[in-house]
Amino acid sequence: MKRTITKSILAGFLLILVSPLVGQNDDLPYESGSTGADGPLTIPRTFGDRHAIAYCYDEANDNIVLHGGARYNAGFQNKTLLFNGTEWINADPETVVSERYHADMVYDRTSANAVLFGGHRADGTRMNDTWIWDGNNWTEMNPANRPSPRWLHEMVYDSVSGRVLLFGGLTQSNGNLVDLWSWDGANWTQLVTTNTPRGGNYGSQDHDDMFFDPVNNRLVLYNESYRETYVLDLTTYTWATLPTAVKPDVGSNIKIAYNEAEGYALLAGGSSNTQTWKFVNDEWLQLSPANPVGYAYAYGIVYNPDSVEYPIYRFYGLNNTNTFQSTYGWDGDDWHYIVGRQYYFDMTAKPDGVWNFTTIHVPQAVDVYFTRNAANTPVTWLASEGVTIDGRIYVDGQHAWYNDLAGNNARGGPGGYDGGLGGVRIDVSGTPAATSGQGPGGGIAPVGQDANGTPGRYNGVYGNRLIQPLLGGSGGSGGTSGANRNAGSGGAGGGAILISSSRDVVVNGGIYARGGNAQAQAPDHNGRYGGGGSGGAIRIVADRILGSGALNANGGDSFGGSSFDGGGGRIRLEAYYRPISGNATPTPSATAPMDTDAFLNDRQLWIANVAGEPVGDNPTGSLANPDVIFAQAGEITVTVQSLNIPVGTPVSLRITTETGVIELPALNAPDVTIGQDGSAVFTATVPAGLGTLQATAEFSLQ
Repeated sequence: MKRTITKSILAGFLLILVSPLVGQNDDLPYESGSTGADGPLTIPRTFGDRHAIAYCYDEANDNIVLHGGARYNAGFQNKTLLFNGTEWINADPETVVSERYHADMVYDRTSANAVLFGGHRADGTRMNDTWIWDGNNWTEMNPANRPSPRWLHEMVYDSVSGRVLLFGGLTQSNGNLVDLWSWDGANWTQLVTTNTPRGGNYGSQDHDDMFFDPVNNRLVLYNESYRETYVLDLTTYTWATLPTAVKPDVGSNIKIAYNEAEGYALLAGGSSNTQTWKFVNDEWLQLSPANPVGYAYAYGIVYNPDSVEYPIYRFYGLNNTNTFQSTYGWDGDDWHYIVGRQYYFDMTAKPDGVWNFTTIHVPQAVDVYFTRNAANTPVTWLASEGVTIDGRIYVDGQHAWYNDLAGNNARGGPGGYDGGLGGVRIDVSGTPAATSGQGPGGGIAPVGQDANGTPGRYNGVYGNRLIQPLLGGSGGSGGTSGANRNAGSGGAGGGAILISSSRDVVVNGGIYARGGNAQAQAPDHNGRYGGGGSGGAIRIVADRILGSGALNANGGDSFGGSSFDGGGGRIRLEAYYRPISGNATPTPSATAPMDTDAFLNDRQLWIANVAGEPVGDNPTGSLANPDVIFAQAGEITVTVQSLNIPVGTPVSLRITTETGVIELPALNAPDVTIGQDGSAVFTATVPAGLGTLQATAEFSLQ
């Protein structure tokens, strides 16, 4: 059950037309009403994808320093980034090190600087330059001796001898190198080793990684091609194969970090799986974290001796053709998401969904998603100062494939409604029945077997161009099943979001309130279609609404043709200057700011009693965990309660059952209105089974 109120504003208003020449720094008269009690909304910054990076933990400055790498289909990079445990920032040094790919970097405790060497430049040149990072700027070194140009080499700090060690890599022609060099802070010296392991796919970060073991004064290298562990004794400089009972099989581009405090090394997957391995007491042990990190290669992993919470961090990388931008912390038992492209805004602390911020900033390269509150309210962000959306905000409804045969519905975005379930094959369930989509415009489940679902259309069903109240989209219904085939389910409705600022709202990224796509076919890949979810609602109120970003409240797509489209949602822009209008889909309604009570929660409508049983607070309307079960067919009464809604206001009731939808009052029947006690009572005849109830009142604000 979902409580909704529709309020039509009938009073006239003055439409103020303002010249586009209004200065963008002028403080115009609109006030959002934000108290600022929630302070600024500051979302941790991150940067776009990158992999094959050079990095280390800078102990003197207590941050991770990262340089270069490549972005997927966007070329090599020359930025230096810093991670402070919460977010990534651009170091913006005065001296810029050229772009490079698969260089390496290590922290030199002796000089208290980070040391970067070599790499692969965009023009194909392999380099052998040496750079020092002092926490603020880069300085190029000019040693008398240096290793040959290379990339994909490996560097560690030898804490016993107080030196940096460099091993292997690939030449200009991609030949394997297996030489060992040391850096003393001013010069490179080659070290002669014996009993070098087999050649080919050895000495290259593509296929192995190494760490320094201070307890045994040795280098330990694991090669994924041969699945062998090698050790180099740094007293005799002799390599040896270390027999282990288990040999990790994790794919290429592995990375290893050594936890000095605990005396173990951690390997966090490779290019083929999400496994996490520990090397301790000369054996590999596979761990079972509850939250394994998605597989990637050419990522970063580093030990942080100053962190009690997360002694090891993993970040960035490449996952087939998808980029891996997240940063995770390892607490010794499990991985924890810290920051990345996905930021989840938790709504559970605000039952009404209203926040009173001072400023709002969504950084570039960040996508904001929402954890719905118990009442599934829309998102209302009020700001007393400016709002800048450089990233993207998503209140989309889920696609229909989030439905499943266990009865879990695709969920609407915040303030939006769930999609309906497709019918289960008749030879299994005994019935072709589907369920209807949720919401005032939810798609009605078809009757009979082998029928396509219907969309949760928004336009023409409910709501108005003023988006008062702020209301999300409805879900599409499922299709009905056949004799031996399941049917597709319905997409969920897009959510609803209001952003209001006493200054300007600048959208350079995007705000999306789209309906979920219908399921083309059931999980067994046959059967009828479900219906698409309708688009939700986006309302922005400010002095000016600026930026080059996108606003999108389209309905969900279907795969059976345009007749299955969920229907577009609504977008409303209220500002004295709003050039962003041309980037909105569907076409928005737009005026100067209007004086409304849309931000207040002083008028409420809820279903209080069904068939003599009281309904608890915040019913979910979920068919997987129903609020109401009609134990038997027959006549029931439903009591709808109101707060601050005028006596005599007509109320409508929509009962969605497993066999259809009941609309009350029926066509040509007398209105059911709110009485002196604030209640309205309905009588309905319902079938046995699950039911979802939704009440709506529409009245005028004087």
